[in-house]
Amino acid sequence: MRITYKFFTLLLVCLFSYSSCTDFVEGYQDDPNNPTDAPVNTLMTVAFTGMIIPHSGEDARLACMWSRQFTGTDRQYSGYNVYSINSEDFEWDKFYFAIIQQANLVIERAPLTNNRILKGMALTIKAHAFGVMISLWGDAPYFEANQLDEFPDPNFDSQVTVYAEVQKLLDEAIADLESDIGDDLGVDFYFNGDTELWIKAARTLKARFYMHTKNYAAAKTQAEMGILTVADDMMIPHGGTYIQDMNIYHSFLVIDRDTYMGARGAILPQMLDANKAWYRGDAKTDESKRFAYIYTPPSSPELDDYGINTGSEGIFASNASFKLVTCEENLLILAETLLREDDLDGALEALNKVRQLHATQFEATYDDYVAADFEAGGIANLSGKTASESMMYEILEEKYISLVGQIEVFNDIRRTDNLLGLPPTTGTQLPERFLIPQDEINANANIPGNRPDIFTPTAVNQ
Repeated sequence: MRITYKFFTLLLVCLFSYSSCTDFVEGYQDDPNNPTDAPVNTLMTVAFTGMIIPHSGEDARLACMWSRQFTGTDRQYSGYNVYSINSEDFEWDKFYFAIIQQANLVIERAPLTNNRILKGMALTIKAHAFGVMISLWGDAPYFEANQLDEFPDPNFDSQVTVYAEVQKLLDEAIADLESDIGDDLGVDFYFNGDTELWIKAARTLKARFYMHTKNYAAAKTQAEMGILTVADDMMIPHGGTYIQDMNIYHSFLVIDRDTYMGARGAILPQMLDANKAWYRGDAKTDESKRFAYIYTPPSSPELDDYGINTGSEGIFASNASFKLVTCEENLLILAETLLREDDLDGALEALNKVRQLHATQFEATYDDYVAADFEAGGIANLSGKTASESMMYEILEEKYISLVGQIEVFNDIRRTDNLLGLPPTTGTQLPERFLIPQDEINANANIPGNRPDIFTPTAVNQ
């Protein structure tokens, strides 16, 4: 694995930002391009900051285009939209170096001062990074990763193996966070050092990754201990200043590449648009305000030239926070796993809690469903489907909308074999994975011989 210039530059800036002007004459013989040390709080800050681009940048945009939430409209993005893409278009260094390598350094050094809380935070974000990364790429280096001197050509580990290791990382993280030993050193801008919130986030991440591997019983157990209120959501905070703290989607859509991506012909806006056949609203559900929050309307009601709302009140405002791990996801994991155990009442209760959140946020109609709504003739029944099948569709559709803009929607579509019936933009298949980056292919002698294409499911989705 290699480290790209832009992330190396970011790392250098963060590593040296703590240096005092009065020290500038000391160590003049040292190479400034080869940093060897930094305080653990600086390393943790780099790791926290490093989470932003991998989880809300290019990979999220591509995952959501391939999930029919957005549409590539110009230059290479118009090609990505119809699955014209190759290995040169992918990179995973931002996971390995911007997050994982920095987290590894904290995990190594925090115990030197018996700071188990800081170590627990680092373990959590490392697990988060690996879990998301392998959900996209499948097999990837894990055990030999980020050890260039010892393993210049790291072997790939199976996706299933890495998922198991991710669960171990989260277990260790929870134990450290529960110890109440240490603190965040004042650098935690996600939860301000609140270990209870970190533990809930770790539980929801465990639930998420158990969902990926279809261990639904374990996912339910973890979700029951996960994030259950909006106040406990893990969010990336943004301030709105370009190249500093601006929402990444806003930066891309408005400043960096303003013509590249929109929502023309996408399916999600049609689900929220009362003028379209895909519209999901009913007597208990008014999607007009959620539609206006996420998208801009077409130029005429019969058209589908939707835009993405980057206005001051929109989902991707310049200072809008970005969702990482939330109660919406957690409650909908609970709803799905309870339904898979034939607990329709429990599933309905969890689903209705999400609807109540939307009723509050959008000041719109999201009345509670009742069991009869999903039975034959009910307003939420799918023609020819059982009450259970109709409720499952509703849960997955709600999650598809609630997690708009997040990589996780792409995971659900593949895990459920596209239960929502989203049509591909071309051909007969939706993409199933990201490609091994060309930089890795060029530099790593242990690249697998038979490299899968984008339509080959990863191991957990076969």
